[in-house]
Amino acid sequence: MVSDRLFQALRVALMMLSTLLTQTVCAQNSSLYPERPVRLLVGFQAGAATDTLARIIGQHLSERLKQTFVVENKPGAATRIAMEALSKASPDGYTLAVANAVTTVFPTMFVGMSFEPNKDFVPITLLGRSPSFVAVKASLPATTYQEFVAYAKGAKLAFGHPGNGTNPHVAGVALGKSLGIDLVEVPFKGNQPVAAAMAAGEIDYAMLEYESARPLVERGAIKLLAVTEPKRYSLRPEISTGREVGMTLEIEGLTPWFILLAPPGLPASVVSLLNREVREILKISDVQERLLKIGIEPESSTTVEAANYFMAHRAKMNTLLERLQISIKN
Repeated sequence: MVSDRLFQALRVALMMLSTLLTQTVCAQNSSLYPERPVRLLVGFQAGAATDTLARIIGQHLSERLKQTFVVENKPGAATRIAMEALSKASPDGYTLAVANAVTTVFPTMFVGMSFEPNKDFVPITLLGRSPSFVAVKASLPATTYQEFVAYAKGAKLAFGHPGNGTNPHVAGVALGKSLGIDLVEVPFKGNQPVAAAMAAGEIDYAMLEYESARPLVERGAIKLLAVTEPKRYSLRPEISTGREVGMTLEIEGLTPWFILLAPPGLPASVVSLLNREVREILKISDVQERLLKIGIEPESSTTVEAANYFMAHRAKMNTLLERLQISIKN
């Protein structure tokens, strides 16, 4: 009995010593950071908006910090694969991740999974947002949001979305319920297949990011009726906001957004360095232009603001999922 207790005490002491030594070494090395290539994990395939965003940020970090920042794609499981790899990585700054809004609903989506700021990851800064629009097929007899409301109330409409638990999914269901639409949900694997299906007349409405639908909008195959952001979109300023046309405010801001994350335990000096550098990068006019071309409006923050935004969005999503009785368990 005594030997077992002694063994357990020694085991705990060794674990505490190991953690202390790791933290000390990280703190000592942080002033030299980065000394070797840094991985930027992305939970999507190459070419996705999150991937392109990561490559733009990585390119400029490489130039500014004189070290390679390389994107490593780990697609699948609604980005869980990439985020689990991040949470298990060494907290030395050599593994980071560019994540999107779906991470806020991980505990609801995956049984037994925790994904809490400063426990499972460290939020570095927000990176930007992709405004979503209420979009309808060209043949639907509505050219304004008000006409859509008049047509849709009590109607049975096919609603397309890029997957359970995504912002476009939850926002579209909330909109449909608020208007009394008899919804037929049609899931797809991504926004572009949703846009293609709408252009083909297979679905009636969806919440689409501008860039995923731009060519189809420009040739008249899809109509955009309102943006779900608090302010008008800079590339399509003629389109009213949801607030301006009387759309339910509970979906305002439910749009894809992006955040830079690090493993838990990253030294404060490295967090501060990365936050400062990325915020400066997002001020560069060329970076802003490149991001706007892929439908992302740059937006940075402090680390505290990033954590608060993450948790506020989680609370909003959980409330909507419960009220709308949307199950996203995997």
